[in-house]
Amino acid sequence: MEKRGSQLIRSIFDTDNFFMKICEKILDLVTVNLIFLLSCLPIVTIGVAKISLYQTLFVIKDSRRVKVTATYVQAFRKNWKIGFKLGLLELLIVGISLFDLMLFWRQETLPFQMLKATCIGVIIFASLLFLCVYPLAAKFEMTVKDLLQTGLIMVSLHFLWFFLMIALLAVIVFLLSSSGFVLLLGFTLFVLVGFAALGFLQLPIMETIFNKYKR
Repeated sequence: MEKRGSQLIRSIFDTDNFFMKICEKILDLVTVNLIFLLSCLPIVTIGVAKISLYQTLFVIKDSRRVKVTATYVQAFRKNWKIGFKLGLLELLIVGISLFDLMLFWRQETLPFQMLKATCIGVIIFASLLFLCVYPLAAKFEMTVKDLLQTGLIMVSLHFLWFFLMIALLAVIVFLLSSSGFVLLLGFTLFVLVGFAALGFLQLPIMETIFNKYKR
């Protein structure tokens, strides 16, 4: 009986068992999520932060005992130029569209309705495109022009997958807006692990798409 008990204790604290592997991944996701949020604070660094997040998530997915902070910082330094350009482009597109929507939201005439529909379409299009561009930039070394062109082609060829990802984000936003308690709970989860968890769930889909075009 004592032998079985000692074996049970060893199996519980064995770092190679399934439970400990899951705990390790969760801890890594929490760590990279907090670093990601801190590196997004200047706003203009959001593009660099997103590439660094995805690059670190790729390492976490494929490796164990990852030095998360060092990996993220290294990715941030490596990708700051291209990430800064992509982030500014995304902020510019989404920012102008949101500003126009807010400016003309109460206007009900046909021209303004068409303008609002166009702005919403641009925001959705940009969301789909950059949902592919940032993981692409994290996985491959490409110019901004090549990233945008490749991302556009991949989104077009695999539109269903990207639409489902955007739909999932829309459902999450809808649920968060359902009540104050849910909003507070969701905000807490996103601060702790939410962004990293969503990116981690996206990785298998992105890797499947990328592998189709590897020579």
